[in-house]
Amino acid sequence: MIKLPSDIQIEEVPLDVRYRGVLKGLLRRIKGLYEAIYTRYGEDGLDLIREVSLEYGSEIASSVRKDDQPWDINRVGLFLVKVFNNMRSEGEVKEFTDNRVTIMVPECPYPFEHAEICAAHTSMERALVKGLNPELEYVIERCIPRGDCECHHVLTLGKTIPKTID
Repeated sequence: MIKLPSDIQIEEVPLDVRYRGVLKGLLRRIKGLYEAIYTRYGEDGLDLIREVSLEYGSEIASSVRKDDQPWDINRVGLFLVKVFNNMRSEGEVKEFTDNRVTIMVPECPYPFEHAEICAAHTSMERALVKGLNPELEYVIERCIPRGDCECHHVLTLGKTIPKTID
């Protein structure tokens, strides 16, 4: 916090209100940057977004996975829920089994309009999941930028999902 002189006061905004507003602004800014990169550089821009997102996801996995033991699908699913909650996303876990976890999000927090940008951005989640358990797959079965009414972020054991946005 910035310290003010004792004779100057500003209204203190509750942390949850401040956090929600700042986060929403940052997400719109990221969306704008991604769109500008994609507009200017096309596929090379998407490659850059993917590269940065993959690196970030791998860094998160390394920092949270303290030992070398892979996390089971349920633990990874709960961690993804935590990631979504940190982004103030609304949604619901639709499936939570030992073979499949589906997280439904009715509204993109960014909100992306191009499926290509969404796919490049969600390389972060894919890298995070692989870093927590290399045997898990992460795909988006339903995707708002692709025309679906909601997004379905899905974890499975192995390559069992036929439909992705990649």
